[in-house]
Amino acid sequence: MSNRPRYKWKPLRRAVAKPPSEQLIAEWMRELQCSREEALRIMDEEDAKTELWINDLYQVQVRHLDDVMVHLNIRRRDGGPILRDWRHFQQIKNELVGPECEAIELYPAESRLVDTSNKYHLYAVKDPTFRFPVGFTKRQVSYESGKTPGTRQRPL
Repeated sequence: MSNRPRYKWKPLRRAVAKPPSEQLIAEWMRELQCSREEALRIMDEEDAKTELWINDLYQVQVRHLDDVMVHLNIRRRDGGPILRDWRHFQQIKNELVGPECEAIELYPAESRLVDTSNKYHLYAVKDPTFRFPVGFTKRQVSYESGKTPGTRQRPL
């Protein structure tokens, strides 16, 4: 048993994005090959389509793709790599989309790969009755270690 203290989850709360840095504006100008004014206009349009949520560990950008799907863009607040905790991502999905809504993480074809920073992307369906045609069909949860031979589970 580890003596490490367990992390106490802090609920996500709505946040307001900071004004973009000059470096970020310059990157957008370079990427889009446009003026500063045009880059700022496009950045403002993008910000208007998203919600920003934070807690002490994570920053999540929520983008409603349409009436059906939502995109969760998850990163650590300090920008470092996420040594991912599945329970954290499940909690993020539950808080921002709903506990009975399902989400997937896509490992795309190399031709569609986006890998520019330490972020994870979940795509969720807003309808709590929808089920993806893959995955388990019944709930099976255990917080006891070793219930199945050769496995371990950490306590909540």
